[in-house]
Amino acid sequence: MSTTTAKAAKLMALLVEAEAEATATAKAETRAAKAVETAARRVHKQRAAAADARKAFNKAERAAKHLVTPAVKAAARKSVRCDEKLTQAKEALRTAKAEATIARRAARKAQRRMDRLSLRAAVAAGRAVEKIGQRLGETTLTPAAETDRTLPTEELPAVEEIELHASRYAVADRQAKDAAKAADAEKKWLRALPAGTYGRVVITRTPGGSILDGTQVALDYAARGEVAPRKARKDTFKADASALLADLADLVVETADDLGLLLAA
Repeated sequence: MSTTTAKAAKLMALLVEAEAEATATAKAETRAAKAVETAARRVHKQRAAAADARKAFNKAERAAKHLVTPAVKAAARKSVRCDEKLTQAKEALRTAKAEATIARRAARKAQRRMDRLSLRAAVAAGRAVEKIGQRLGETTLTPAAETDRTLPTEELPAVEEIELHASRYAVADRQAKDAAKAADAEKKWLRALPAGTYGRVVITRTPGGSILDGTQVALDYAARGEVAPRKARKDTFKADASALLADLADLVVETADDLGLLLAA
């Protein structure tokens, strides 16, 4: 294992741990926040109960004309208990808020650590993939093999036969190109028509599919400072029989078969 790959693997392992820690601290932060909400509700409830108890004590005291009666004592004890519970609830709220602050800081710290490790792991993984690609390219990529089956020297036909086939190919290729140009012109004219039925002619349009945008792929790779992957293409084949056709320029040739008959003669 290379240093680059080992570093990427180590960072990925640390990233897994960081993600687990971030998840755990996020859950702890949520629990702490809920505890604060619960404690705040208790304080609100105890504050209301203490206020009611004080009002009841004051009412009992006024009714007894400030004399110490059993009813006043009971109201006083209840007011004291409510104040004690309110104090305990406030203390629990302060404790919950402190724990929530600690949990929030721990969650933020874990998130920042995970973000840093994510960036470092991504960079290291990119370098590792680049190294692997280079290694594979150096070991497996070879010059493109010939795609055309060619005859050995001892099996080559006579020059006359080669000229015959080349002439037929030249004439047929010229006729095919002329026909293709004519077909493209007619197709261009017909494409201007909207979809519909015109006598015995039916014009339809089917939505086309999508193809890979090679230009955008190249731009994306260039933006990352990388070279877009390529593969070898088939060799371009061309048979040039212009010299042969120039010698036969004075002859009237309609088809490739006519030219073949002239050459054979």
